[in-house]
Amino acid sequence: MNFKDRFTMFFQRYKRSIIATGLCFLAIIFVGVVAAKSAENNLLNDDNVQTSTPTAITFIMPVENGTIIKDYSNTTLKYNSTLKQWESHKAVDIKGADDANVLAVYDGEVISVETTYLMGTVVKIKHNSSLVTVYGSLDEIVLLNVGDTVTKGQVIGKVSTSAKNESNDGAHLHFEVLLDNVKVDPNLYLETSNK
Repeated sequence: MNFKDRFTMFFQRYKRSIIATGLCFLAIIFVGVVAAKSAENNLLNDDNVQTSTPTAITFIMPVENGTIIKDYSNTTLKYNSTLKQWESHKAVDIKGADDANVLAVYDGEVISVETTYLMGTVVKIKHNSSLVTVYGSLDEIVLLNVGDTVTKGQVIGKVSTSAKNESNDGAHLHFEVLLDNVKVDPNLYLETSNK
């Protein structure tokens, strides 16, 4: 019996198994393609991906006559002279005159007032269901309580050196913006004329 006859006999004998194996192989490929496409769509729609799309909300500068001394940095490392290390800086640090007022950048509700060793005195203000601003390194005398409603431009405290992780930078405000609990670049919201 030659090879061709053997192959034909083998195929006839195991035809169903060969077809079933081929169909399983095609099903595995199909499932893999669908899963890859789904993962790609999830990445494109991921809430944690920051976009540079302008927002309808515009903030005022949170420090009277303030100047940004350390800008937001997500991928480029910035040197922290206090901790003597390079790190990402998902905030903007804004310096003002001694005892400069810190202002609410937009209307909202105070959701937290606390003091931590690294961030100093911190106030968090919720502006809508997804947008929160964080004011760190405030003087310990804060003019707000949890639950208070604030208006854009309202004084909430003064700059200080209460943030121990940035004390070498002098009195300043450490300002963060959270969108759906993810830190985003505050420059997306600050009025250009105030920078």
